[in-house]
Parts: sequence; C-alpha cells; structure tokens
Amino acid sequence: MLVEVPVLIVGGSLNGLTAALCLGHQGIKSLVVERHPSTTIQYKFRGISPRSMEIYRSLGIEPDIRQRDTREQSFGIARAKSLSDPNVQWQGQAWPDITDISPTPPATCDQDRLEPILRMHAEKRGADIRFNTELTSIEQAGNEIRARIRDLATGAEQTITAAYMIAADGSNGSTREKLGVSRHGVGVLQHWMNIIFETDLKPYLGGKRFTSCFVTEINGSILPRDETGKWLLAIQYAPERGETLDQFDAALCRELVHKAAGRDDVKAELVDARSWEVAAYITDRFRQGRTFFVGDAAHLMPPTGGFGGNTGIHDAHNLAWKLAAVMEHGASLGLLDSYDAERRPVAEATLAQALARLAAWFKDPSKRLPPPVKIVDELNVILGQAYPAGAFIPGGSGEIFEDPLLPSGRPGSRAPHVVVERSGEKLSILDLFGRGFVLLAGVRGEAWREAAAEIALSGGPKVDAYQFGFTGKLTDLENRWEPNYGVNEDGAVLVRPDGIVAWRTRGTERNRRRPCVTC
Repeated sequence: MLVEVPVLIVGGSLNGLTAALCLGHQGIKSLVVERHPSTTIQYKFRGISPRSMEIYRSLGIEPDIRQRDTREQSFGIARAKSLSDPNVQWQGQAWPDITDISPTPPATCDQDRLEPILRMHAEKRGADIRFNTELTSIEQAGNEIRARIRDLATGAEQTITAAYMIAADGSNGSTREKLGVSRHGVGVLQHWMNIIFETDLKPYLGGKRFTSCFVTEINGSILPRDETGKWLLAIQYAPERGETLDQFDAALCRELVHKAAGRDDVKAELVDARSWEVAAYITDRFRQGRTFFVGDAAHLMPPTGGFGGNTGIHDAHNLAWKLAAVMEHGASLGLLDSYDAERRPVAEATLAQALARLAAWFKDPSKRLPPPVKIVDELNVILGQAYPAGAFIPGGSGEIFEDPLLPSGRPGSRAPHVVVERSGEKLSILDLFGRGFVLLAGVRGEAWREAAAEIALSGGPKVDAYQFGFTGKLTDLENRWEPNYGVNEDGAVLVRPDGIVAWRTRGTERNRRRPCVTC
C-alpha cells in the first residue's frame, strides 16, 4: 500500500512530537513513526526552559503542562552523602524571577508526562502517529522522499511518499547513517544508567522538598516524583573497568537505592533500567536534500545546563513555519536552507556551553574535553540566542548569545517580551506571534501599517500589522517597546512566525524604506 503524506517524521519522542505539533499548528499534516511501543516511561528530560515554554504557550498547550508542573513544589537542587545525611548543601531554585523578560516561567514536567500532552495535541491537529513502527529504508528522489515502514506487531509493511522528512530518531537512530551524513565532536565521555524504581521514600531533606539530589556515596543523582512513589536514580558505570549493563539487575538496583537513601529499610522495586551516554556530537549538516535533522539526531549534548532537549524543541519550532511557508504559501525553496544556517551555529555554541559546564562541575577522567569556552549566563543561552545569519537576516553580524535583560531587538534575535494592551486586554507582545508574520509600528509609524495592508491587497503575503498609540491597536503599558526593540516613534519591526525579529527600521525621519516581506 502506498501512502502519501506532506511530512514524514522519524522518531516519536520529545522532539519528533514537538515537530508534529508545530507543523499541525501551521496547518501541515505529518506521519510520525516510532519504533517504541508508546511514549517514553523514562524521564531524563524534565526541565522545560522559559524559551521552550514560550513556544509551547504559542502552541496553546501551556495550561496542560502547568497542570503537571512540579517546579513550585520543590525547594531546589541538593547535594549530600546520602538522603540520611544531615549536612545538606542547597543550590536553591535553578531559575531567578524572569517576569520582566518573559510571560511564562520554566516548568518541571517529566518527559513521560510531557510526551502524552504533545501526542494528544499533535493528533488533534492532524498528525498520524504510529508507535511500534520502524523505518526500514529511505530513498530521496528529486521531489519526494520514498520510505518503507514496518509494523513491528504485525510485520505489515507500507511504502510512504512525502514531500519532506524530519529525522528526530535520536543519537542512535539510523536515519543519519542511511543518508550518509557524518557527525563530529569529542564523542562519548561518560556512561550512565537510569533506574526507575518504586519506593516509599519521601522527597524531603531537612523538611524541604528537593528537585534532585547528587548523592556522593554512589556518585549519582536521585530524582523524586510526586506522590506516585516512582523515583529515578541516575548513576555512572565504567565499561573500561569491566562494568556492564547486565550487572544492573533488581538486586544491584535495590542495593544502590539503599546506599543513596542511607538506610536499608526502604522499598526499592525495579521498574525500568536503561543506559545512556554523556556525549558531544554535532551532525555535519542539519539538512540533507529533503531531510532535516532535529534534536539529538542533529546535536548531542551533555546534560550540564539542561540545554539538549530544549535546543531540539527550538529546532522543531524554527523548521515548521519554514516548511509551511514553502509548501502552503509559495515561499522560495531557499528559505529551507536557512534552517541549517541558523540552527547549526546556535547548536555548536550551546554545546560548547554544556561542555564548559561539564569541565567546571565534574572531573574529566577521559581527558577528552576540549579547552572550555567562557561560560555565559544560562539566561543568555536560553533566552538570548540570536542568529548571525539566516532568513531575512543580514549575514555575519552579532554574537550568538546576548543578554535578554538588555535586549537589542536586532534582526535574528528573539523578539523581546513587552506588556501591552490590545482592545482592553493585557497580554505579552509575544502572544501576537505564532503563525504568520507580524509588523509592529511606533506611534508615528502608520505608513508601515498601511504598507503591510497594501502588500496583502496586491496579492503578497498577509502580515498582521499593529501600531502603538491612540490611533493604533496597542498600548505600551510599561514604556518598554521602543527601548527593547531599538526603535523610535516612527520605527517598525517585522517579526517571523517563530518570534524572531526578521527586519527592523529604527525610524529615522528621512530615507524611509518599506520592509521586504516578499523576499
């Protein structure tokens, strides 16, 4: 049987499901194939950054995530010899108050709870998601992807044709190798085991609830859940010392939990144990023909900083609107080249930050870490990412990370958060972004609003135009629009569907130019 789909997504975990949701939000249907029988029962990814929450907010799923958010219930991250050790060191909350720079704080929503939310909303927007299904072959023709998939339960096979494919099958997936794309990096640095167990332990140290605790007795971390009684123990093992995965049976896992607890009278029943690697890789190209790599298939990062999964969410968000622009709105095929031009430099710089933190926080027994770059603040890495070049962005200007507390508003940067009023409703200016281009004009920028209307009437792309001031549609409640976006009263900014500034005129009275929204 031949099945035709607009976009085939290989991999139905965090980033594949996010890609399906982002595409559905743009009106593009997709087929997702995932070899595992369902969404994950592991929860290695749990910290959703403020920028990722801004993306999920624009997709309309923030309320569902907040219902499962345990961040406010926890005091923070701890370090102790064991959970019975009275000498606990606290790091406090991982994030400061960011009310001034974002409309939504970060969330702690474990991956096994986040993925079902993503799946549900992606399916509501038209995604066909098939678990227990593997990709067996891929061919890239001039104008299509032709793939074979197999149902692992029945053995039934299908041929799939798609206009484009997204490879979200992780670091150990086969898509990259099948397409002959190599990767570079320092490689595997550490081997870890994630052990999920049921316990009667309580998630408190000295009367304070903790998010995670690094237990020096076993050189690993223990992470509690809510009152379901399932916890996660992450511990290193060393193959070079003869340690193997087979050793992690129920008896050893129970022993490790007892050591972490500092007592033997606690319940410790093994639920699941899976290995993973601390590694550093970057795929040489994020685009190969009609295939795009996202998440761990594109970049693999150490967990220091919590950047990896969030970077994959940003990949999917960046790519989805570009595919929609080409497939639905007649944009130039060259727009798709900007995915690699934008995301790969950011991934390289973010990986360097994760490695620098790994070198600063832990010993390097492998002696394979590169010389660390200067560590920049987490806020800069998460909320200050800027593309030096790409779609509608002049090439070769600016740094990868800027301070979101001092936003530049330059093309390629995240559009800064500003509190505005529209039709009597108070909201973040970020809530205006998400599907199409948005033009923001100053109180004397009516010419820019009129230009956007003229372009739409003449058959050009539709641009939602807003103007500040009495005659416009927006009120700047905190007088931050002009300084945050670097414009004057007659200035204007064009914002892409992914919330990135595409174009800006500061608003000089002379030599005005209209924004090129048809490029």
